[in-house]
Amino acid sequence: MKDKTANILLAHGSRDPKWQRPFIDMADAIKQQAKASSSGTSPEIVVELAYMELCEPTLENVCEQLAKQGFNLINIYPVFFAAGTHLRIDVPKQLKSIESELGLRTQLHPPVGQEISVQNAITEVIMQRL
Repeated sequence: MKDKTANILLAHGSRDPKWQRPFIDMADAIKQQAKASSSGTSPEIVVELAYMELCEPTLENVCEQLAKQGFNLINIYPVFFAAGTHLRIDVPKQLKSIESELGLRTQLHPPVGQEISVQNAITEVIMQRL
């Protein structure tokens, strides 16, 4: 059986709602680009935004909603700069619990900040501001 796959952008979370704005905007842009790039014969690319803690929607809640929609494989793309304790210990523990509870599989990808293109973009912005 072929997996029905969804994708989650995972941000840390903050009590400050203004902190969420860049992540919401980024998720919306990714959804628009995914929709524009998908062809009529391929399945829709599903991208959702979730937070590890401190705000909604939580990783657990988004996974539960996706499971109810029949998704059985969920890619998790951390919108973090690096893999600290949260990504090495806390998130894998959350995902193990989610997998057990919902009967699905997850794939935790490296944080986007480790990508050289992201590092180069940040470097370029900093250099423009110096």
